[in-house]
Amino acid sequence: MTRIVIPLYEETPFIPDIQVVYWVDTTLLLPDDPEEQRPVVVMAVPETTAGTVRVATRSSTERWGISHPPSENLGLSKEGWFSRRANVLCELWTLGNVTSTGLLDDDTFVAVCARFL
Repeated sequence: MTRIVIPLYEETPFIPDIQVVYWVDTTLLLPDDPEEQRPVVVMAVPETTAGTVRVATRSSTERWGISHPPSENLGLSKEGWFSRRANVLCELWTLGNVTSTGLLDDDTFVAVCARFL
């Protein structure tokens, strides 16, 4: 008998939407991050889930980079800065690892991409 393995929905990778802010499990980002999750904005995506997602991470303590005011609708209660670029394997971009919160405003997104792409 052949065994069929159906992955959990939370473990199925997907290609994220550009300009959307996601809260991401920090094990996918930079080593030694003190937070369990960190907000990022997606700047570039691959054509398939075999590629890499390019993001900019947001911090409320690193006071350099592209400033961004608090935004309750994005789950961002503090002033912050998009301060680092990171690459995430799209195969790890799953609902178990990321949560979408909404679209970043155009002006901030343009500034982030100009700095980090």
